[in-house]
Amino acid sequence: MPGVLMTLPGRRLSGALGQLLGGWGKGGNPWVLGGVRRDTWSCREPSTSSLPRGTVQLVSRAFRSWAAAPPLGMAAKVDLTTSTDWKEAKTYLKGLNQKQRREHYYTKDFVTLKDIDTWKKMAKSARLKQPEETKFPKDNHLNEKISLVRRDITKLELDAIVNAANSSLLGGGGVDGCIHRAAGELLKEECRSLNGCETGKAKLSCGYRLPAKYVIHAVGPIAQGEPSASQEKELENCYKNSLKLAVENKLRTVVRAWGCTREGLGFAGRHPAGE
Repeated sequence: MPGVLMTLPGRRLSGALGQLLGGWGKGGNPWVLGGVRRDTWSCREPSTSSLPRGTVQLVSRAFRSWAAAPPLGMAAKVDLTTSTDWKEAKTYLKGLNQKQRREHYYTKDFVTLKDIDTWKKMAKSARLKQPEETKFPKDNHLNEKISLVRRDITKLELDAIVNAANSSLLGGGGVDGCIHRAAGELLKEECRSLNGCETGKAKLSCGYRLPAKYVIHAVGPIAQGEPSASQEKELENCYKNSLKLAVENKLRTVVRAWGCTREGLGFAGRHPAGE
C-alpha cells in the first residue's frame, strides 16, 4: 500500500486494518486509527493517549492519494507508425474497441462485413448457368455464411485475413508484400519472432495497422509444372491449418486470398486441395 506506514502491535494489526479497510469500502470519511463505533463506519478523532505505545497513525492523506491514482493496468497510447515494440503494440490493440482501432488503420477506405454480400444474396442477382452436375448438394445455411468478394484484401475489416506467405514470413512480392507494407514494420518484427514456417503449416500474428485484427500466414508449396501428390497434400494442409488457427483463436470472419497469390498456390483451383 504506497505511502502508508504501519507499525501496529502484532495481534492488533489484522483487526485494526480490517476495520480501516472495511470502513473505506463502505464510503466512510477519511480516518486515522481510533475507536470505531459499532453502529456506524464513521470514525471519531482519537486522542494521542488512546494509541498504544509503538503505534503510528495511518495518515488519511495517503489513502486519498492512493484512491485517486489511475488504475495500474491502464495502457498508455501507442503510436503504431513509430513504435518498435511489437509486444507493447499488440497488447495495446487488444485493449481497444472497434471504434478506437479504426484510428490506427493505415487507410480510411476500409470495407466492413456489412459491405460484403453473402453468396446466397449475390447468387440471386447474378446470371449464372446452372451446372448439369454438382459435386456437393446445395446448402442454404452455408451459403449465408460464405461470400465471394473481389476487393483489396488489406482493406477488409474482419477478424483475420489469410496471407500466402513465404517460409521466412518476412514479406515478399504480390499480396504478401502488400499486406506487410499496409500493416507496417511491427508485423515484420513479430513475424521475425515466429522463426519462419514450414510448407503446409500456418502461423498467426497481429494485424497492426490493417483493418483485419489478425493475419494467418500460410506457406504453400511451389510447383514447377504439374504438382506432385506430396505438394497437393501440403496445399491441403495449408487450408486445414489456417482454419484450425481460426477456430482455436475464435476468429469468426476470415478471408482467404485467391488468384493473386504467390507462385505455386495457383494450382489450388485445379486440384482437390481446395475442397
